[in-house]
Amino acid sequence: MKKLLTLLGILVISIATNAQLTINQSFSPTSNLKVGDTVSVKYTVARGTTTPRYFWLRYQYNNKALSYVSTTFSQGTSVQTFYTAWSSYKFTASAANSITATSLYAQYLVSPWGYTTNADWNVGQLTVQRTDASINGDIATQKYVIKDLGDYTNIHKLDLSYSIDAASAYITPITTDPGTMSLGTVKGSTSSFKVRVLFPTGYNIADHGISLLPLNATKTDVDWTKATLAFKQLDASGEATFTTEIKVGDTIGLMVSPPNAKTWMNNIITVSDAYKAFLGIAQTDINGTKNFFQYNRERIMANVSKDDGAGAGIYNETDAYYLFSHVMGIDVSTKAYIPSSTATSLRYGSSLLNQGWLDGTNKYITIVTSPTQAVDMVFAWNGDLDFSHSSSLTEIASRIAAGTYANSIKDNTATIKSFGVQSMSYTPTIEEAKLGLASTIVNGKVVLTGTLTREGLAGLEVILQYDNTKLTFDNISFDAGAGVTNFSTNGDGRLTFGSMDQTKVGRIRIGTPYKLTFIPKETITNTAGLFYTVLADAVDGAGNKINLIVE
Repeated sequence: MKKLLTLLGILVISIATNAQLTINQSFSPTSNLKVGDTVSVKYTVARGTTTPRYFWLRYQYNNKALSYVSTTFSQGTSVQTFYTAWSSYKFTASAANSITATSLYAQYLVSPWGYTTNADWNVGQLTVQRTDASINGDIATQKYVIKDLGDYTNIHKLDLSYSIDAASAYITPITTDPGTMSLGTVKGSTSSFKVRVLFPTGYNIADHGISLLPLNATKTDVDWTKATLAFKQLDASGEATFTTEIKVGDTIGLMVSPPNAKTWMNNIITVSDAYKAFLGIAQTDINGTKNFFQYNRERIMANVSKDDGAGAGIYNETDAYYLFSHVMGIDVSTKAYIPSSTATSLRYGSSLLNQGWLDGTNKYITIVTSPTQAVDMVFAWNGDLDFSHSSSLTEIASRIAAGTYANSIKDNTATIKSFGVQSMSYTPTIEEAKLGLASTIVNGKVVLTGTLTREGLAGLEVILQYDNTKLTFDNISFDAGAGVTNFSTNGDGRLTFGSMDQTKVGRIRIGTPYKLTFIPKETITNTAGLFYTVLADAVDGAGNKINLIVE
């Protein structure tokens, strides 16, 4: 009888074990690794006696150790899959009610999830739905490039998961063991040359790349007539690593290369840029010598005219006019370098991070002095005077003063700084203003009323997307006050509106400065889902960018 009870106990334990879902991940290869190598991460589901038809997984990885390359799913043909990711977030498992970090479904049930911003970590998500059979075995394989970190302990971790079975019930438990992965010894590459680019948080830095440029015979300048030697796309942390392309002792040219045909480029130049350009002309002293701009780099960035005439390379009233005209919806693309998704030519600059950039000089040439060297770079779009899509001059000056940057500039070795661990992503301190947009149905029309409570705004711009299959734009009524110029453009369901001071003393009136009216193309009873904000921007009278929140 004792033996029988023991066997029954073993059977019960076995059944309980099989009635759970287990997810694990593994590295390949795991030996003879060096910086710059590509490794695979395989995710595997062991379903036991469960019948998962839908599976969802969250994980995190150290972006200083790994650079994401690709995801390939592997669950047959009758399957739907989805991958997405978030940069600069880290997950901390909850210990409430004695939940373990390896209990992935139990962690999923905790609210809110334990995510905090962290520049060293990225979060990924995998989703698999299968209709022809239960999900089991290998579900996805990802590729990563090993970066130069030094310590590769616990660089990848499974965090959350849930799954639904064939009966539409949640599967529980979902576990992993151990859920974290490390790499063993990783050798530094004999030519591991890291280029880092300074960029504002939330910017699409991975759309840029680093071009390795040939030099002239005397190695005193870039030979712009020759083809690029090598090109590397930046990762989400603003880094690119060259391995076999260069060696110690080389003198090379570097440039941050701009993207092309990206939708977000349409939002680079906004009302805050136009107003700063206006102040750059209007705000001076009695002798005409004092200028609004703090750095000479700003004067260079303000120059957008394609025909500079006698003032080649110097901004003037024409540049300010073109920027304001663009914001008002006037097409000046034949006369000015305005970055956009359709622009055929761009005016753009980049340099090694150094004082010369602030003073107005681009530095491209660097000396490779170490097998694992790093250099820091910056970039700027002409016209982007609020630095929403460029390296902030204030941030650059701060890092130069603190010595938290890395460079080796030819013929100026005194600028060499020890490489720091400071992230190249930074978050500028920006004040906020709120514009309430309340939608109502009045006499069969849809009316959007804009309510502003913050005083002192010299410029405001909103780009609003509306459902033009259901609505026709009728008109906009302005009550923004005296001394400001109002503007609006409409086309293909995209409405731009706002106001800007043109007197240096005009300010947008608080209250309800904007009322937009739309005519329904069909009978509607509510306005849900008809509008969403593409862009919102504001600037105060001192030229400071204001984070405009549309509610």
